[in-house]
Amino acid sequence: MGKPLTEIRPDRQAEYHLMQRISGGDHRAFEEFNQQYYTLIFTTIYKVLNHHEDSQDVTNEVLTTMWKKAENYHPNKGSLVTWICTTSRNRAIDRIRSIQRRSALYDRYEVKLESELPERRTCGREDLYRSDARRILQNAVVSLSPEQREVIELAYFQGLTQRQIAERIDSPLGTVKARIRRGVEKLRSAFDDNFDGEAKMLLSSLS
Repeated sequence: MGKPLTEIRPDRQAEYHLMQRISGGDHRAFEEFNQQYYTLIFTTIYKVLNHHEDSQDVTNEVLTTMWKKAENYHPNKGSLVTWICTTSRNRAIDRIRSIQRRSALYDRYEVKLESELPERRTCGREDLYRSDARRILQNAVVSLSPEQREVIELAYFQGLTQRQIAERIDSPLGTVKARIRRGVEKLRSAFDDNFDGEAKMLLSSLS
């Protein structure tokens, strides 16, 4: 049950009523919220991340949080705009911290490649071929967006399922699937026909 409107500041009653409707599962109210606050959420996040695609992803995460946790808004503790901006900025900062925790991705990727590639005697040409293929793939990995690297690392290094990844990073399952798909497609596109066989081997555990 929400607070009686008489206990809420008059200037915040309308926004409190909107959030109460959302917490009750009112999709029309959530559409109103999107129309009114989407730009504010995106702009707040973009100021932190300075990356359009990443900001869109985090904006969608914030909107999902607003839908699921609308009842957490307390009008007597601050305006809805303040709550939205604080939530958006904190989520953007969390994303930056997540990116920083993965700064060692390149080295870990190299170690994993070394441990998984079959050990056998090779001639100089084969060694050069494999070295070039790995270099191309490694460069492609570090060029992914932070979100793509995050989900691929969780899937590749930690062996999490897509649903487990969605729960870990508090994102919709569809968003996780899309990030993995875009990331793998970008990695595959880094290889030309000459490296097709090597690419399939090195990317097999990501698919």
